[in-house]
Amino acid sequence: MASKNPKTIGLAIVTVALLTVNSACGGNATPASGSAAGAGPSGGTRIVSLTDPNLNMRAYSLSIPADWIFLGMVEQGTPCAVGAFPIMRLMSPDGLTGMKLLPRLDWAWSDGRNYQPKPNSACLPYKREMPASEVLKYMIGLVQVQYVREEPTPQLADIRRNAATRNSATFSNTVDMAAARVRYHIHKIDIDEVVNVLVTCTANDVMMVGWQHNCSAYTTRTWAPQGQYSDALFKTISKSMVIDQQWTARWNAVMAQRIQAMAEQSGQAVRAMGDQMAQQRNAQQAQWQQAQDLRNRQHEEFMATLQRGTDMSMQRAAQSANTRAQAADDWCDFALDQQKRMDPNTGVITKDSSAYTYTWVNQSGQRIQTNDVNANPNGNGTGIWTLQQNVR
Repeated sequence: MASKNPKTIGLAIVTVALLTVNSACGGNATPASGSAAGAGPSGGTRIVSLTDPNLNMRAYSLSIPADWIFLGMVEQGTPCAVGAFPIMRLMSPDGLTGMKLLPRLDWAWSDGRNYQPKPNSACLPYKREMPASEVLKYMIGLVQVQYVREEPTPQLADIRRNAATRNSATFSNTVDMAAARVRYHIHKIDIDEVVNVLVTCTANDVMMVGWQHNCSAYTTRTWAPQGQYSDALFKTISKSMVIDQQWTARWNAVMAQRIQAMAEQSGQAVRAMGDQMAQQRNAQQAQWQQAQDLRNRQHEEFMATLQRGTDMSMQRAAQSANTRAQAADDWCDFALDQQKRMDPNTGVITKDSSAYTYTWVNQSGQRIQTNDVNANPNGNGTGIWTLQQNVR
């Protein structure tokens, strides 16, 4: 069965590392080093990281402006493509400039008659390779923003050439990329955003099962006020992202043990096959390692080449008319149970738990959260309390 096929196991990580500028807010968070003060890149930088709680090791780290807000977690993956991948959101204190790496989309299917993957709610129901442009169109419609124009992806040719070097008679992979500039408003401020989509697909010829196909779509969003978008800023942040090599080596060793254990369990049921089964296990383990190496390499290439072509695109004339569009609920806010709230006196936007409908703040910065519309803390002798306004 496919659930025991080593090449579909991938990176199985159960990590939740939620970071904010000042403190961890859930899961097994790793506090970020560096100051939380400053004003954008000129205020210095700090290192933030995401930890694998199973191995108690750092999995990813990157450098961001010192005063930026950071939230992140390591996604375990799905039965279609179980590979570790970080979900993160980092943005300036006012929320007008930032970057998001959204949850990965996975799907799988089989050409073999003897095995077909069972439907799974964690996987998309597709039975073909989806062009990146098609996924991009879907994502733009999902977040409900105004499409402005297509963005170039000059790095795609090199990534495809590198991927093609891994192909063989029993293994193949394809890569596609697409990018677009969109526009929307935050508090009447025009925001330019670039949405990048990378789609990777692999196919493995598995003995007695047939060709097994797995695809994943990675989406990155970067934004800034119109006329202030900086490709250099986002490129610097993306290139600073590092996958911890000690964690990778340790994780590969654990996966190898699991593969061997599953192979031995399977071998007990078909011991009569002898040497043929041993050869199959070796071939599957080699295919799994090949697919894992490819995923790591494609991930590093994608993070190192985000936001190409912005200098050329910013020279084009800006469109004179903008339609009002409000971005849909943020994926990461939903996943992390966060709600934006604005102080009507200062205009400052903060975040707290979305489990409560109302948040009151006094002049000392103390906060009270409640779901009771009549629970007004003013008059209880603890200061002057202001009701925060929910944003989006």
